[in-house]
Amino acid sequence: MAGIRYLELAEVIALHALIMERTGASPASLRSESQLEAALMRAPMAAHYEEADLVRQAVLLAVGISQAQAFLDGNKRTGFAAMDVFLRLNGQRFNGDSIGLAQHLETIASEQQQRRAAIDAFEQWLRSHLESI
Repeated sequence: MAGIRYLELAEVIALHALIMERTGASPASLRSESQLEAALMRAPMAAHYEEADLVRQAVLLAVGISQAQAFLDGNKRTGFAAMDVFLRLNGQRFNGDSIGLAQHLETIASEQQQRRAAIDAFEQWLRSHLESI
């Protein structure tokens, strides 16, 4: 999708350090750069191969980072922060409850058999919690 601004690896690593410090934790070591890179590629790949819109891409970014477990700690926090920045860079703002978002990420992590349905539910929930900026 032309015109969409994607996050780069170094930006997400820096975002991880920032979000960890803001939540009172030390930045965690990067366990797997390749896993993080793969998670970051989920959004543009879905745009290219599935014509995924911005919201679907944001969901795949958050889920990808949280599930990749590329950092020793703070993966869901980093996924949320990356999704939030990605949306803002592309003209949308998340205006929902961060606890609700975390619950969706937890559900996706715990429901291996129903992961696709949980991701779709997260996408629908996110759509109802966005506003243009």
